[in-house]
Amino acid sequence: MAEGRWCAVLDVRRLRVFLTVVEEGSFTAAAQRLYLTQSAVSQQVAALERDLGTPLLHRFARGVRPTPAGEVLAARSRGLFGDLTRIEQEVRSLGEGPAVIRLGAFATAGIELLPLALRTFRSRHPDVDVALGAAHADAPHADLRDGRLDTLLTWEYDVAPQPVESGLAQRHLPDDPLRVLVPHDHPLARRDTAALDELAAERWIVRAHRAPYADAHETMCRIAGFEPEVAFRTDDYQSLQGLVGAGLGVALAPALSLSPHRDDVRVLRLTAPVFARRVTALTLSEPPTGTPVRDLLDILCETARTLLPPPG
Repeated sequence: MAEGRWCAVLDVRRLRVFLTVVEEGSFTAAAQRLYLTQSAVSQQVAALERDLGTPLLHRFARGVRPTPAGEVLAARSRGLFGDLTRIEQEVRSLGEGPAVIRLGAFATAGIELLPLALRTFRSRHPDVDVALGAAHADAPHADLRDGRLDTLLTWEYDVAPQPVESGLAQRHLPDDPLRVLVPHDHPLARRDTAALDELAAERWIVRAHRAPYADAHETMCRIAGFEPEVAFRTDDYQSLQGLVGAGLGVALAPALSLSPHRDDVRVLRLTAPVFARRVTALTLSEPPTGTPVRDLLDILCETARTLLPPPG
């Protein structure tokens, strides 16, 4: 009797809403992600707390934080939704009809890596469609766990690697090396390489990243031994190239973002210290050999090797 009552209490839809609130840190952000009203999200969490007979969230003016009970429930829920998605994917793989792989990726992967890889994949698997999507920036692993994505291409800077949710399978692609960008008439433009500290006196154009990499390029300059003078910040690598080409400063950019690069910009390889983005393909579990998802991961690795030379 107790077991039956417990199963009835744990409503999967309420668990999903609660976990989203925990991951987003607020009812408002969770409502936006779930396409619900803030009131509906609050009511679902309150109902779950009543059902379980314990508070699950500490509520503050600027957000929420899980209670000890809420932390346990959030951790267990992540595992539960991962298992449910694995079951769904396994059953779907045995069904009839056209197969679809849902692939999430970061923006610069779409410039050259994905088009080349997907062309190769289409030639080998003409009956399998690939649906491209973007992962939620603040909780990308949730898209895998909730079944919105089958695989996710993500990146991290080698100077500050980020944790991956336990239980996910990881396939590492070749690193995406950072390059130095200088105007075509810069004193270093005739060279192929440059050390970062050679540019210590320059004005810098830096990429405006989100947390945890909000000042990543500045951090790299500090590792090289100097504090950069930041002239401009931009959230777009094409704009960054344009500002460099106009002679307004120098910059760092990953190799995957530079195809094609402008004629008025010179791209130099970094010498010590060398920095790179680590590129990883994530799946809920290791795809079996011979499956389309496994072949897609193999093709992504093969394509990245042809595009990305060793860092430095």
